[in-house]
Amino acid sequence: MARTLHLIKHGQPQIQPGVPAHEWTLAPGALDALPALAAHLTPRPGVVVSSEEPKARATGEGLAAHLHVPFRAMLGLHEQLRYTAPFHADVRDFQADLHRFFAHPDEVVSGEESARDARARFTNAVTAVMRANPHDTVAVVAHGTVISLLVAHHNPQVDVARFWTDLPLLGAVTLDWPELTLRP
Repeated sequence: MARTLHLIKHGQPQIQPGVPAHEWTLAPGALDALPALAAHLTPRPGVVVSSEEPKARATGEGLAAHLHVPFRAMLGLHEQLRYTAPFHADVRDFQADLHRFFAHPDEVVSGEESARDARARFTNAVTAVMRANPHDTVAVVAHGTVISLLVAHHNPQVDVARFWTDLPLLGAVTLDWPELTLRP
């Protein structure tokens, strides 16, 4: 029997130049749309699991509290490693970096992890989440880049760069597990 996996992008981070993105917290009001997100998660998750990054963890904790389900943080669900990637004050420069990242999946284009390595690590972590949580439906709160890499890899009709661009903050995508195919 197929299970359901909801992959959810964290809420709006408080952008802090000079602080690595993996340390950013949520911006004020970042979870205001959480009730609307929760209402669209069908079927309803029995557990919420998140990346350990503060912005994802706070989003996951908020969602779990809203749904009255258990919350867990797990290793490996973090964003593509970008410890040494430059901060881009202009969002267009950041987007250009990510488009290069997606276009050259076997190369370390920005930061410390290639797209292929980030996808493999994230997929392994999601697999561990699903094994550790036998609920029929699981919600994973993570990050746009790794969510996009996983979805595009298992759904050839999906253009990874476009999917990444179109996935909003607090956006969710629903997949069949274990096939990882998109549900309409």
